Amino acid sequence: MTAGGDCSACTHRPFRIFFVLAALAAVAGVAPWLAGLSPAGMTAAAWHSQMLVFGMMPAVMAGFLLTALPRSTRSAPMSRAFLLSLAALWLAGRAMPFCYPAFTAPIAAGFILCVAGVVAVRVIGAGALREIKIVLLMVALAGASASETALDALAVGLRLRLALAAEIGLVAVIAGRVAPALTAAYLALHGQECGPRLPRAFEAAAALSLVAALGLWTCDAAGQAPVSLVAAVLQATRWLAWRPWRVAHYAGLVAVHLAYAWIPLGLGLNTLRAAGLGVSGNAVLHAWAAGTVGAMCLGVMASMVRRQSRQAFSSPAGSRAMLVTSAAAAPLRLLSEVSAPLHPSYAALCWGAAFLLFLAAYRRPLGLS
Repeated sequence: MTAGGDCSACTHRPFRIFFVLAALAAVAGVAPWLAGLSPAGMTAAAWHSQMLVFGMMPAVMAGFLLTALPRSTRSAPMSRAFLLSLAALWLAGRAMPFCYPAFTAPIAAGFILCVAGVVAVRVIGAGALREIKIVLLMVALAGASASETALDALAVGLRLRLALAAEIGLVAVIAGRVAPALTAAYLALHGQECGPRLPRAFEAAAALSLVAALGLWTCDAAGQAPVSLVAAVLQATRWLAWRPWRVAHYAGLVAVHLAYAWIPLGLGLNTLRAAGLGVSGNAVLHAWAAGTVGAMCLGVMASMVRRQSRQAFSSPAGSRAMLVTSAAAAPLRLLSEVSAPLHPSYAALCWGAAFLLFLAAYRRPLGLS
């Protein structure tokens, strides 16, 4: 799956709809939480996770995949009627907590499964069976969403970990292609060559170790420390092989690389947690949620919008501030775990500001002005 090429001939661009919805969900997921507000019958923390994990990330995936699929599978663009229906389903899932809370999880799962179904049909039709892993990860995410009504309060952590593990897997697969591809394109634009790729055997080992580490973390099983450590080393090696320092002059690519770096950092933190060395489970969760998923969503959205508007390596006004505030959110959230005076609200403010700046910086290609 590529980052999505030029689609100027397409009348309907999915990223315009779903990236805007994703950014709004990102802000809505922290604003009420900061004020301690939530729909009746739902805690502020539950609303926070519902909007971000089951609202924002699926919307980003929909915008990215439905925009990239027609070109990568050489198939027809999505119809306007389909996109509007899918957007209405997503909005229904966000509205349910205020009227029919019991339907929130099934509708959110239904949206994810609809996107996964479209991806499955397109990639199978194109013979791109290697992309089935994306479908399987989205099904796992949908399962985590749908299980809300089936799991009791003691299993809420399991559901959230399963959802986050699926999203980290999606980042590892998709951003693991986007980041080196964009790096190579940027270097080629400046007359430079990228380094050699890692052997397929190494990529397979890195993927399997990540699956094992995330699986053990999800189930909170024994043996996490050594497996997480191995996965951290392999993921860090994969990241370093892309030579991120070679694009240090372009903030847009630095942001994508930094977001990916939170995968091995989170694995390292989980190694310390599992070994009983003073790292909390909440720190691991937020390292991945804010550092990997949140920051990568923002970086990939910005990259796709630029590429779709034929300005792949431009820097619109406000985009640097967007990237800085996004990069600050995860460290501030982790610091709040060990420093009582540093309240999580600082991280939340940076997070919300980053997504608002995204809407402002890319308002024209997103069709907002």
